[in-house]
Amino acid sequence: MENEILEENQENKEKTEIEIARELIENCKWEDAMELLERMESAEPNNPEVMLEFGRINFEMGDYPTAIGYYEAILENHQSAVIYFNLGMAYEANDEIDRAISAYLKCLTINEKFSFAHKKLGILFLARGDKEDAKEYFRNYLEFDISEDEKEEIEKLIERI
Repeated sequence: MENEILEENQENKEKTEIEIARELIENCKWEDAMELLERMESAEPNNPEVMLEFGRINFEMGDYPTAIGYYEAILENHQSAVIYFNLGMAYEANDEIDRAISAYLKCLTINEKFSFAHKKLGILFLARGDKEDAKEYFRNYLEFDISEDEKEEIEKLIERI
């Protein structure tokens, strides 16, 4: 019984640490978050949650190549629509449009209901001049539960394409 309590307390501590790191990131306290994540990483190397938050910090700080490295490292062992989406955003921010499109498509392969990936693909295909693909992904995006204002904007965009 005592071991179970100790294990539960340890799990709660780890969850609390990752939650604290996420809160620090949300509050733009990058150095504090990095310090906490580095401590967590030394205790448990290759923890995908820690790597995800390192990627997130680097993305937020504009270090897209480092963020890409973290996301790609996670994907070596853990396939996830969210990670592919984050990777797509990092590629996009790093002006690697074809790689961003590929990442968003992989996101949809895992979870076809990932609405924002449809929107991102519509935007990127439009930027690349692939109007029919852009329309397709924008139409797919309209099928999701989005605000009426956004629906109207996307419908107008499709009409202009």
